[in-house]
Amino acid sequence: MRFALVSGKGGREINEDTVGRLKKNGMYCFVLADGLGGQNGGETASSLASSTILKCFDSQAEMSKDIVYAYMEAAQNAIIEKRKENSDMRKMGTTVVTLIIDGKRAIWAHCGDSRLYRFRKHLIQEVTDDHSVAFASFLAGDIEYDEIRTSPDQNKLLRTLGDGTKFRPDISDVVKLEKNACFLMCSDGFWEYVDEDFMEYSRKRSSTPKEWLQYMLDERKRNAPRDADNYSAIAVFA
Repeated sequence: MRFALVSGKGGREINEDTVGRLKKNGMYCFVLADGLGGQNGGETASSLASSTILKCFDSQAEMSKDIVYAYMEAAQNAIIEKRKENSDMRKMGTTVVTLIIDGKRAIWAHCGDSRLYRFRKHLIQEVTDDHSVAFASFLAGDIEYDEIRTSPDQNKLLRTLGDGTKFRPDISDVVKLEKNACFLMCSDGFWEYVDEDFMEYSRKRSSTPKEWLQYMLDERKRNAPRDADNYSAIAVFA
């Protein structure tokens, strides 16, 4: 298993994204979260989601839908409790995407618009659905998929961690991985400026996860405005 992680503040003063990983019993757990709410609330929420999921994985490292749901639910509850403790953080929340993988099998879950792309060799096999108004517009046929990136509704989220009414994570089946499988997890501050064609183009030209991320970071830098959002990404080669 090879992997690389990156996170930066972009054009913002504070990086409210969090990335993390942990290995246990021959499995890896990767987590990426994009905090919401400002006033340090987003940073707190994303950090709390990541640390809670990794702590749960450390205590019970398994690969099943029920277990992954329990990880997500624990993160949800931790954020809600923190919101209750501090009135300044009552609106904080976070997106999250997590991947459990042992090199032969994998399962993933997400809530919000942080994405997971699954590749075979250099081609995208599938991608998670954004929980956003813009993605709903795409499903309704009102906009094209590429237009999600520029839609004024792109950052209007329908599901997040932290809000009890918006906690509905999507969880994949446990899938058997084919040869040359790889994954890209990324926040919207990353995928907004790196389209799917370039993800595939750069994957074909990369021999390591670090090299692949660097290609995409260079592309993001070319396309992103100076005040662009925080960005995070995790690349995993099974």
